[in-house]
Amino acid sequence: MTSFRRMGAGALALAFVAVPLLAMLLLTGCRKEEKLLLDTNLSPDTQLTSAPAPYEQTNYRVHMHWSGSDPDGYVVGYYFAWDDTVPGIGAAGSAWTFTSKTDSLFKAVIDTAGETRRHTFYIRSLDNEGAVDPTPDRVRFDASTDLPVIDVLYRLDGPEDPDGANYNPGYRDTVLMGLPCSFTWSGYDPDGQGAPVTYSYRLDSNPDSPWADDTTFEATEITSGNHLFYVRARDETGAWNFPASYRFVMNYEPDSELLEPDEPSGTLTVNDKDTLWVSWVARDREQLEGIEGGIVQVWIELDNERIPFTYTEPPYTGTWYYTSTAPEGTDHYIFQDNINTGGNKDHEFRIWAVDVENRVEVPSSAPEDREVYRFWYNNPPTTDITFPAEGDTVGPDFTVTWDGTDVDGAVEVYQFVLDPEINGLQITEETEWSYTGIPEGEHRFWVRARDDADCWEVDYRERYFWVVDDGK
Repeated sequence: MTSFRRMGAGALALAFVAVPLLAMLLLTGCRKEEKLLLDTNLSPDTQLTSAPAPYEQTNYRVHMHWSGSDPDGYVVGYYFAWDDTVPGIGAAGSAWTFTSKTDSLFKAVIDTAGETRRHTFYIRSLDNEGAVDPTPDRVRFDASTDLPVIDVLYRLDGPEDPDGANYNPGYRDTVLMGLPCSFTWSGYDPDGQGAPVTYSYRLDSNPDSPWADDTTFEATEITSGNHLFYVRARDETGAWNFPASYRFVMNYEPDSELLEPDEPSGTLTVNDKDTLWVSWVARDREQLEGIEGGIVQVWIELDNERIPFTYTEPPYTGTWYYTSTAPEGTDHYIFQDNINTGGNKDHEFRIWAVDVENRVEVPSSAPEDREVYRFWYNNPPTTDITFPAEGDTVGPDFTVTWDGTDVDGAVEVYQFVLDPEINGLQITEETEWSYTGIPEGEHRFWVRARDDADCWEVDYRERYFWVVDDGK
């Protein structure tokens, strides 16, 4: 009994030892089986074989070369990425891009107003079992570009427009209010090798326009005063230049008005030896509205003689006179200008205001503006035929008589003709002329006067009459 108990106790002790061992064996056997199911594929490795040196500044066109190796398989392709793609480097960016090539020419983005931007390029291999290199090779460098250039910028039909009517390089550009204001420009990219350039523009402090390939723009509703039009160019990297600018002035037309003579244009006749007085006033709307402006000159012109009046401050008023008593050739002289059929040509007096922006007023024919005034100088003489009366009958021998009058001088000579279709004109200082042996029938007599200012009567005086031979 004792022996049995001892054996039972020993067996029991052995059982306590065997159970844990069995459990350990069972657990060990399970781990070995799990290990057999683990992925034993080794990751591939990647190297950049040709790339910019670390932190080197290079052209934005970058040719990268790389290679990959796999210790237990082979490389089937590569993934590359830029800048913020890899976790731990920056925020999640664009996805990795797959390629089967081992090199590629990239165009690095600048996308700023500067000429350089730092980039990081990553490359990693992909093996035949789908494993990727967990430690991509990388290089950091500074991509650079030559900024695009705006080489042409001007306002259409402005002083810089070579095809415009107002071409005058270097002249300050003043645009009359209400007229179109269109701009054109062009640019190029020095290192773009023909790549397109896009543009953005704005007027003054307005928002920039979206980038586009437009090279013209028409501005509307521009206020009076100084303005700047800006254009920027952007190249294929997204880099843009400091904007080119074009300065111009939006200006109201200056205004002037004739105060004297106060008669309507074309009704005044300035007699010989009399004096014509003219007076005017000029205004600039910018100055009236509190904007910097003013009148610098008023030009007056009688026919082809121009006289400038210079002003330094308001009021912009002036007075001038013309007379025939002054020596010929002086600024105040009114000259005779007869027309072929007799009488004086009308004279034209013009006035222009010029403002501080060098904008010249455009004369108007509107009566209320009175910037152009036409008048006659020296009343022409007149003639009245006293014999024969209209339709009279006279004999073959008769005398025609007439009177001449000049309200502003004296009649000097007369020009006359009997039957102008047959005979030529004659001149006399007398007021009668006798004819003999004139054939029967209807006849016509013409006469006109010339005064001491050398001005002919405008129209001939005419008289129809009949000649009969009473002695037959």
